[in-house]
Amino acid sequence: MRSMTGYGRIEKIINDYNYSVEIKSLNGKYSNLKTSIAGIFSPLEIEVQNLVKKYFKRGNISVYIDIRFLNPQNFVDIDLGLAKSYHSALQQMTSELHMSDDVSLDVLTKFREIIKIKVEEEAMNKIWKGLEEILLETIEKVKVFQIEEGEKLKTVLLGYIDDIEKIVNDIQNTAVDMKDTFKERLENNLKELLNNSELINEGRLELEVALLAERADISEEIERLKSHIKKFRNIVNSEDELMGQNLDFLSQEMHREFNTIASKSKLIELTNLSVEGRGLVNKIREQVQNVH
Repeated sequence: MRSMTGYGRIEKIINDYNYSVEIKSLNGKYSNLKTSIAGIFSPLEIEVQNLVKKYFKRGNISVYIDIRFLNPQNFVDIDLGLAKSYHSALQQMTSELHMSDDVSLDVLTKFREIIKIKVEEEAMNKIWKGLEEILLETIEKVKVFQIEEGEKLKTVLLGYIDDIEKIVNDIQNTAVDMKDTFKERLENNLKELLNNSELINEGRLELEVALLAERADISEEIERLKSHIKKFRNIVNSEDELMGQNLDFLSQEMHREFNTIASKSKLIELTNLSVEGRGLVNKIREQVQNVH
């Protein structure tokens, strides 16, 4: 089991570049990936996203990348013709407006069109090769973090499912005596009304009890809950890639069964047990939101 909470950061020098990669992962129902990389390396952003998506199916993932040059590179191109045009126009402006300010280099560099940064395809491929290596190492670090958190989460979830199983068993044991309880209650009510037990029609009484028991029958709900519990444990102990989604679905189904039991229940004991069961399922639903 992997938690969606994870963190990893690696900084390493490969060839002429210093790479720094940081990945943060938080819980989220769907996949939401955000990448931050300098504009000069924007052609690599799609490659970064495709690689990260292979390892993170759910959650809010933030990837921060910083690449620095250790040696001079021929990536900067200056458009001297455009610079001269700007310089001439600015000088004319200062002259016409009788301004004393000189046209400085600081002013010219504010025109972004003059200085252009271009990385050739061969150099970009070399940069990507190093970045891919660092990304994979950082991803592995995040996954180790997620697995460690996932083991803690697994212990909590299995504890909750054990408690739910005990409640289901208590519900089943209570439901076994439900027919006798209905008969006793109905018979007592009739005695109070008629004030003479000899006037009670036993056949009619048995029929009414049977109808009540049929309407309140929860045997199917109990069996489905047992099935959900078994599936829940199997998924938790598996390598299911959609573990979080499947556990969330099962917890919704268990919640529905407990609701049905509560609506059918004619016994306060069953109502209380179903309420307790729903409370535990809600705790599970809260926890599984962080399962990858």
